[in-house]
Amino acid sequence: MLFYLPDFAKPILPETEARHVLQVLRMKAGDVLDVTDAAGQKGKARLLNEKPGNCLLQVLESETTERLWTGEFWLAVAPTKNLDRMEWLVEKATEIGCQGFHFFRSRRTERNQLNTERLNKIALSAMKQSGQFFLPQIHWHDKLQLVPFGEFNRIITADLSAKETKIKPGKNEKILLLIGPEGDFTPEELDFLAEKKTESLRFLPQVLRTETAALYSLMLARSSAG
Repeated sequence: MLFYLPDFAKPILPETEARHVLQVLRMKAGDVLDVTDAAGQKGKARLLNEKPGNCLLQVLESETTERLWTGEFWLAVAPTKNLDRMEWLVEKATEIGCQGFHFFRSRRTERNQLNTERLNKIALSAMKQSGQFFLPQIHWHDKLQLVPFGEFNRIITADLSAKETKIKPGKNEKILLLIGPEGDFTPEELDFLAEKKTESLRFLPQVLRTETAALYSLMLARSSAG
């Protein structure tokens, strides 16, 4: 089992991790844990005490890992009213290897805010469960225009009328997979996206729900990247 240790230089387990180690798994001082800083570093560490509020470790070994995939794939999603569906998306997309989320409010989005702290906890749990060492970033934007489109080499959107059905990522490209609201973008938002030179992609002949479209696009990108 993998545990989150934010700072290998100051090896103190976060209290939630410590309580799981000490109270659920009943581990004792001297036991060895597999740990990661969620930023690519992994290692082994020994428990030095059994204090949930100040659980000290001794790092025995560590190494820096690389991501399993070339390039970067992020999701930009207008969240649904049903928050459970967005939590499910964060969990599953993290397991697949999404490197970050830009949730945004559009004119036709039914949700005006998002609890990113809870989503981060879900992502951390999914990262550990799937044995990965990188935690995806999660951001919330009050409107579509605040999404940092300029950080990406390509922006790909779902479009049932598009002819292209495959994502063909270049080496080390940073790609944003954009999923709009269930009521679709407004004409003004579509004009804004056109200025960003977005690419259209047809996923399937049928209409997909927001979280399904987001996860499917990520799987397409991952399978294309190799």
